[in-house]
Amino acid sequence: MIPPNTTRRIGVAPVPIFVALIAIFDVILPTSVAASVAFNPLLVFATLQTLFLFGTAVVVAYISLKSYLSGGSRTILLLGSGTLAWGFASVVAGWLLGPPGGPNVAVTISNSGALFASLFYIASATTTMRAGSSRDSKWRKTKLLLAYGGAVGFLSALTVFALVGATPAFFVPGAGSTVLRQVVVAAGLLLFATSSILFMRLYHDSRSGILFWYSMALALTTIGLAAFYFGRTVGDPIAWTGRIATYFGGVYSLIAIWSAIRGSHGGLTNSQ
Repeated sequence: MIPPNTTRRIGVAPVPIFVALIAIFDVILPTSVAASVAFNPLLVFATLQTLFLFGTAVVVAYISLKSYLSGGSRTILLLGSGTLAWGFASVVAGWLLGPPGGPNVAVTISNSGALFASLFYIASATTTMRAGSSRDSKWRKTKLLLAYGGAVGFLSALTVFALVGATPAFFVPGAGSTVLRQVVVAAGLLLFATSSILFMRLYHDSRSGILFWYSMALALTTIGLAAFYFGRTVGDPIAWTGRIATYFGGVYSLIAIWSAIRGSHGGLTNSQ
């Protein structure tokens, strides 16, 4: 069996690789070339979003649910809620990029969903730093319903409002991204990055596997969001590099929750 430290050193590798790829493409890729090599089949994109972001999110959310009900870790509850929110927003945006949605609808849901999910992640990190778990098991199901139901309910309502045109524009065909979108992406980017740094700081103190892998998952998602600022057009190599980074992030979130299970039901709770 590979020692955990070796596995984690390997796990860090994709982060600088994706950063380097985006930097290289940004330097060598003219806009005209980016447009000519853009690849964005809607079915492929939606399928990848479903498998790597929504599929992994459902598994993580379910395991987090079971763990929270048995152990009462608020950190696990918030991680599960954030992952569910991000996965739900990603899959809805993926399938609504085409009719009956469109680019503005998909971008509104995806970017707003990322910011919404990042609030759960930053709350999870700060909860871990305060070191506490819910001891009152009577209210766990209620809190779980509020967290998971609130995440899905908010994003479902956002989807409906976006479809009927009741949300501000995030993307205007022919003009590109609006200032609002740039602000929302920047805010989500900052919170994802901050959460990643906080989890890594906690990992250095506790050596908990879930903290390490979630830090890496959030770092990869941050890179995926940051690619937005460097892409030339939808589906260009920079955009796909960012998308693949987020897919890696989805896989890493699975590894994180699995490491918590292997850590004798304690994973994160014991590190608190």
